[in-house]
Amino acid sequence: MTRSHEPLIRLARFKVEELQKQLADIDRVRQSLIDQVERLEASVPEEQAAATQNKDGFLAYGSYAQAVIKRKQNIRASMDEVDQQADEIRERLEGAFRELKKYELLEERRVARVEEALRAEEQAEVDEIAQSRRRAAH
Repeated sequence: MTRSHEPLIRLARFKVEELQKQLADIDRVRQSLIDQVERLEASVPEEQAAATQNKDGFLAYGSYAQAVIKRKQNIRASMDEVDQQADEIRERLEGAFRELKKYELLEERRVARVEEALRAEEQAEVDEIAQSRRRAAH
């Protein structure tokens, strides 16, 4: 009898689950970065309105606007890195899924062979009993 592929299946499932968790973590980081950009963009009209109220505010707004632009550039660079990591994890996840399916198919085939061998043994026993009864009847 061939050995079960269950240990390999469990290991492959573990790999898939770990990669899925990593991808979920990356997605959360990406969403956090998107939220940061949205908060920055939402703060600009408020700062513009405050800047029109007095001369000092108007002068400070230029520095603020430059800081916002720089911060958004940094966040977008971080998003690019996160996207690259996500792509790499997705590739590894696809490979892990393929590996898992391969082991599952091998196990299905192994189980089918075992079941077929058992059916053949049972049929051989039934045939033997029938043959014995025929001999006894004659």
